[in-house]
Amino acid sequence: MLNQKIRETVQNFREVLPAELSALIEQGAGEISALDIIERARKPGDLAPDFTLKNPKGESRRLTDYLAVGPLVITFYRGAWCPYCNLQLKEYNDHLAEIKAAGATLVAITPEKPGALDILAKSGAPQEVVDMALKPVEFDVLHDPGNQIAESYGVVFKLPESHRQLLEQLHIDIEALNGDTSFTFPDPATYVIRPTGEIAWAFVPNNYRKRAEVAQILTALQDLTS
Repeated sequence: MLNQKIRETVQNFREVLPAELSALIEQGAGEISALDIIERARKPGDLAPDFTLKNPKGESRRLTDYLAVGPLVITFYRGAWCPYCNLQLKEYNDHLAEIKAAGATLVAITPEKPGALDILAKSGAPQEVVDMALKPVEFDVLHDPGNQIAESYGVVFKLPESHRQLLEQLHIDIEALNGDTSFTFPDPATYVIRPTGEIAWAFVPNNYRKRAEVAQILTALQDLTS
């Protein structure tokens, strides 16, 4: 299961990273979990905020276009530098046929600009980070400049200073990756949206080390027709 893989990755980091970096990770994780993201986030029954965003090819994609063909699964993605995000999107890509069989389309939305792998490599990020970065997937990954759409869903937070220090020490240039200086990111929330535009199901963990499992998404999609 996805969250088991994430827990194993967390444990591996605790074993191999210097104590100073591990302390920054845990401090920031606690600060993020104390935020009010769950209270602010859009909830089932709410109307999903509309969007028009571009994929890596520069092609525009609209919420209404996706909904015209069926339910939509949206997941918010922090970036290619985030190992947990990459595990998540790989897991979803591996099960994409099941999501499509349930009649749905899957998209990921990220503040990260296209070309992240090149930026990571040029910034001097650890090779392990570059190696773990997201590989091409078979669903749309849409660029959300400045987290405008994530903000409309109520899932944006500002990165704690502890995590800014961590990323700086790892030579992960967030300003270059995102193209702004806000240091804001989306919580890794996942939504299932009905063709009517109503949010049917929401997973808002307020914890970047927890993600929606494929089985949960499939159950939510099945519930649309029950």
